[in-house]
Amino acid sequence: MDQTRCGRDLYFLLCALINLILFPMKDKKKFIIFAHSGTYDKLYQIVTLAITAASMGRETYIFLFFWALRRFVNDEFDVKKLSDEFGEEGGRLSKRMQEINPVSLKEILNEVRKMGNLKVYACTAAVKLMELEEAKVKSGVDDILGLTTLLEIADGAETQLFI
Repeated sequence: MDQTRCGRDLYFLLCALINLILFPMKDKKKFIIFAHSGTYDKLYQIVTLAITAASMGRETYIFLFFWALRRFVNDEFDVKKLSDEFGEEGGRLSKRMQEINPVSLKEILNEVRKMGNLKVYACTAAVKLMELEEAKVKSGVDDILGLTTLLEIADGAETQLFI
């Protein structure tokens, strides 16, 4: 393991320990993201908002629907998609993003999920509507849940975003 990765892993472990001490589970505020859109710019916002909220000690949930679900399941987090989706301007933005932070969104998301207060759930109906293989979906999320359960989790959340 290289020193950069080892240092990053140690950083996330320390963040998790500090969060457990400072923000016991009963005191955590809920931060919910209803993720619908699958364009890279929206995926970027979904992931960065979620990891920031989780790092701040929030009990954080990403609920996946439709195109966001498809992107998560198919592991399509490549910043180069920006140029496909937004042409020349997307290409320039993609290049700047890679220069500023060469670590992939998926890698950052997985590291923060290890802290334990960031969960990713897929909507049962969306899995069926998008004709996704259930086993493949389950391999990339914490669980597949129905709308009733998702709404129960979201109940009382301080922040709820629809992206």
